Amino acid sequence: MVYAALPIATSLIYNDLQFKSLGNETLNTIRVTKIKLHRFKRYDNKKFSLPDGFCLLAGGNNSGKSSFMQAFAVWEFCKSVVTLQQGENSLLPGNIGKKQGVGVNSEDFLPINLPSLKHLWTNLKVNKLYDDETDGYTLWLEVNWVNDDFPEPRRLRFSLSLANERLFIKVTGSNLVESEEVPKAAYIPPFAGILHREPFHTTAMRSRLVGQGLSGSVMRNTLLELHRLNTVKRSKLKGDKPKIPTAELKKLRETDRWEHLVEIMRRIFGVELIVHDFDERFHSYIKIEYWKGAFNEKRTKFEKYKGFNRRDIMVEGSGFLQLLNVLSLVLDPQYRIVFLDEPDAHLHPKLQFELLSELEKIAVKYNKQILFATHSTELIASRSPKQIMRFENGKAKLLSQEAQKIALIAGLGADYSPILKNLQRSKKIVFVEHESDENALKILAEKLGGKISEDIVFWAWTGSHAERLHLFKQLRSQIGSLKGVSIRDRDGQDFNTVSEALFDKQNNGCETEGLKPLTWRYRYIETYFLCVQAIARSTSKSVEDITKDTIAWFGIDLNCAKTDSIATVLQNLETKEMLNESNQSICKKYSISKYDVIKAIEPCEIHQDIKTAIDNITAL
Repeated sequence: MVYAALPIATSLIYNDLQFKSLGNETLNTIRVTKIKLHRFKRYDNKKFSLPDGFCLLAGGNNSGKSSFMQAFAVWEFCKSVVTLQQGENSLLPGNIGKKQGVGVNSEDFLPINLPSLKHLWTNLKVNKLYDDETDGYTLWLEVNWVNDDFPEPRRLRFSLSLANERLFIKVTGSNLVESEEVPKAAYIPPFAGILHREPFHTTAMRSRLVGQGLSGSVMRNTLLELHRLNTVKRSKLKGDKPKIPTAELKKLRETDRWEHLVEIMRRIFGVELIVHDFDERFHSYIKIEYWKGAFNEKRTKFEKYKGFNRRDIMVEGSGFLQLLNVLSLVLDPQYRIVFLDEPDAHLHPKLQFELLSELEKIAVKYNKQILFATHSTELIASRSPKQIMRFENGKAKLLSQEAQKIALIAGLGADYSPILKNLQRSKKIVFVEHESDENALKILAEKLGGKISEDIVFWAWTGSHAERLHLFKQLRSQIGSLKGVSIRDRDGQDFNTVSEALFDKQNNGCETEGLKPLTWRYRYIETYFLCVQAIARSTSKSVEDITKDTIAWFGIDLNCAKTDSIATVLQNLETKEMLNESNQSICKKYSISKYDVIKAIEPCEIHQDIKTAIDNITAL
């Protein structure tokens, strides 16, 4: 990683921010406790209590989750507009009623998408309905929080009025004192757009754009700031010494937010982020690139793959960018509370759980409140009831018992998981890691002269056998007489923990509950498809050509993969990438798909482990 000196022009811009943000690393006394809404969207008069730390927001469509989160986005927008036009002192109680409301045109109202500003009001009625609505300011939002520096809870209320499609905002409630910190809230809507080219923004403009729901448009700015703050810290720690002392470097890596982000991106994606210097005198856009690599054997250094050239982050997939956008914002020191509206949408199941796990760690480590709206029954099943807020009919409640979570999952299933309806009828379930695993097993079952019944429900989820058992028991409590098989890749698990019958010896408790735990003896299911003869049939090449190519490309002789035994050379190899869609895979090099290979496998070439798994499935 390159840590270059800050250019003079931009270091001046960051001086104030630098020390403020560095100071924020230790500020941990503020926690948002409530939001009160009056005539906001579906909430005529409603008060919500907020949980500490990390929480999942769950509920069906039109249950009120989005309106709840959008209320914070609008409150943050009001704060931004009022302080920008009238100064921070306008938030103090002594100035309430002394200033007119700040006007905003409909085209400048950007925190949430609305066909008309009238849609902010309950039932689209903006006129006065209650005695406490003065001067036409008929909608209000109030956020309450606690600050250990003050004996009483803090509060700040904004009221809104509408006239000729022009929105007016003013402060109508506050107990703030001068220079008191007001918590900042960030709302990331689904598919927050990430720009191909991103200009530099001041901190105020960056906050304003995030407040307008445009978090993706400032992602590079956030990364640049985190990187620069890290550079300042490194420079201070090094001083006149040739390098940073080991103990201090270790502490920096454990506490710094940029170091935290770098560690996550290395571990999940195998990439190193490269933030280029930005000087507003010469540069128009912020440039951030990456290269791919891996840790050396001693895990002391992250090294670039030979021949891999730097690339702009925009060429990576949407999952990478979505996760990077979310993580960069939640690591930003200035935001106390972050609302994520279905950030798991369109993420690979494994990435969904990676994101969930990292957000939980960040919430604890940096004392943040992170609220994560989701429809995923798998994510909900994996967490404690006390980490879940259920929305139903405009009401919200933190769960306290497992039974409440089960009812929630069943309710979500009716709306979002049609497979649950099939499960209620068939009472047979097979957990696999990916939908492609299901497709492959069905193809190979037909080649063996049989067929996997359409009654059997496949559930794709990368969770462990134990996590799947947890969900299985919850489903069984609702369905009854449920039977199942759980099939997983072995990944890094010790080879000797799996029997020849694929039984996972580490999960003996599963079978007694009605869920049979099977684990592939190879590291991944894809290894069983690396049949030289089948690859040759799906291309125009000979077996000899395939053998030579795979030895040259991967250093592996695939002829060692016998159909009736586990080849030692393939037991622990990272063969998954050999049959995926990457540029270095067999499929890409030969212009074929994984399914072309699977369909070309002859019955006599199907590995015994595959037959064993299919036998267990059909036995249901």
